[in-house]
Amino acid sequence: MTILVTGSTGNIGSQIVQQLAGQSAQIRALVRGGASEVKVPAGVEPVQGDMTDVASMRMLLKGC
Repeated sequence: MTILVTGSTGNIGSQIVQQLAGQSAQIRALVRGGASEVKVPAGVEPVQGDMTDVASMRMLLKGC
C-alpha cells in the first residue's frame, strides 16, 4: 500500500510522516517545491506537486 501525505512539511503532516516511516506501507511526502532538498525519514519518498494541478495530483495518487 502507498500513502500520500499532503502537508508533509507542516506541523501535523511532518508528525504523520514520522509516525508512518518504517511501517509496511510506502510513504510519499507531498512538498510544494524542492523535493530533493526536503528532509524526510529514510524510506519516505518526497514528491513535488501542486494540489491545484489536477494532472500532477492524478499522477502522484496512482497506486495510493
